[in-house]
Amino acid sequence: MADAHVSSLAQLLRDIKSRVIPDDETTAVVSTPDHDPTAVTLVHDEPIPSTVTAKNIFRHPDAHPLVLDLLLLDKYSEEWLGWEPETIELRIPADFGVDRISDLNVAKLQSVKTLHLVDSFWERWEVFVWCAMPLCSIFPDFQVMQVPTVIQCTLAVDLANRIRDNMEWSDEIKMYLSMVHRHDGVLVPQPPLDFVEVDTVGLPLEVGKVKERWPEVRISGKTPSGETPEDEQLRRMLQVNESLRQWRGQLRQQLDLLRHG
Repeated sequence: MADAHVSSLAQLLRDIKSRVIPDDETTAVVSTPDHDPTAVTLVHDEPIPSTVTAKNIFRHPDAHPLVLDLLLLDKYSEEWLGWEPETIELRIPADFGVDRISDLNVAKLQSVKTLHLVDSFWERWEVFVWCAMPLCSIFPDFQVMQVPTVIQCTLAVDLANRIRDNMEWSDEIKMYLSMVHRHDGVLVPQPPLDFVEVDTVGLPLEVGKVKERWPEVRISGKTPSGETPEDEQLRRMLQVNESLRQWRGQLRQQLDLLRHG
């Protein structure tokens, strides 16, 4: 089952590590933002620690899905990819010496497992959404349609690219992501969503000017203060880019738990 998409553990770890920090992100902001309790739909019966640690990573809502995945791959190799959620809930507390794993983090692992085993995330919009939400620390709702933001889609795709970087996106997913961009008013997609095309015909926006100014805005991190449509577009793009930098910083910090755990 897993053999079709998962390389040997050693190769997988090397591949993921090589994708953690792209060459052009070496100066990215690495601090982890304070947890936003509104981003998680679960009710917590205890205070949320500000920092993810080896002791709380399996119940902390900010635990990075990729780090959870690597912890299980390191402990169980590919065996865990065949487990049901109930098995995950039983084995992790017993084998890692923790009291429990949260429902949210079980959902993250289920999403990561989907990325490892099947192609549906890259092909069907509803599977993309069901996986993207827990990857962004939001519990998936299979009864009510959830609409991800451009930021959430960016983070989910960034993670997916680290697990499988040779996948083609279906026309259905490209169209869906184009609609998400239009809905959020982010009209110039940036990596890792640069495969998305947004129709800007008839809109009061000079895309050429936005693309021309974007490299300087991205590098400086300085928010444009003007009131033109181009200024507003650059502000929205910068918000997406900064969220991606924080996400990658969070990943780098939590990867230390693997090295020192």
